[in-house]
Formats: sequence, structure tokens, C-alpha cells
Amino acid sequence: MNAGDRYVFVGYAFLNSLSSSSVLQFGDTIDSVNMKDWVLAIQRRKANFYRDELAYSSYSLFSLPKLVPTSSPPVRFSSCSRNGRIQVGSSRITGASNSSLVRYGNGGGPVAAESRIVNIRHFNAGAPADFRE
Repeated sequence: MNAGDRYVFVGYAFLNSLSSSSVLQFGDTIDSVNMKDWVLAIQRRKANFYRDELAYSSYSLFSLPKLVPTSSPPVRFSSCSRNGRIQVGSSRITGASNSSLVRYGNGGGPVAAESRIVNIRHFNAGAPADFRE
């Protein structure tokens, strides 16, 4: 173990769901984390030939500048890292999805996260008469 290495001891960690370009990390790092998750999911009964809806450029959402938070959400936090150890009592996380980072330890490089989603569904077969074409 190098002088800069530390171990992570977590008493209890519950993470119900981790998905879609998300990262769960235990320990220190000097590396940057760059998550990106662009999603385009279209399901239709028949094709729509009026515009190219399968290209990201067809949606202004994907060309808007990245949003940067102006403040951090309130989080209960206390830190204890004695003798080359990171100690975490417990954490309970319902879910981390779409370019999220859960890290037990110090981060090194910059963290970048981006997630943009378009989801269009048209199921006309079996739909109520008011919703059919």
C-alpha cells in the first residue's frame, strides 16, 4: 500500500438501482469521470415519414447547452478518514440513473455528467377509439 492509498470501509450500503451511464465507486481516484447518456426511443405502429425523427439533430433538446447546477442539494454528511481509511457508517440510495455518480472516497479530476432523453410512443392498436388514427 502506497502512502496515498486508502481503504474504504462501509458499514452498510444499499443501492436499489444503478443504470444508464452511472458509476458506483469505492475509494479515492485521480481520474476524471465523464458520463454521457443520450437516449432516443421511438415506438410506433407505423412509420412517420414527415421528418427524420431518428436523428438527434431533429430535436432541439440535443443541441441546447449543458445545464450546470447553481447550488448543491442539501445532504447530511460527516467525514472520518483516519489512518489511511475512509469510514462510512451507512448509506441508503433508492436509485442512481442516467449519468449519476455515487462515490465513497475523494475524487480527482473533473466530473461531467449529461443525460438527454426523448421517448415517443404511439400504440394505436388496441387503444381506445378516441386515441386511434
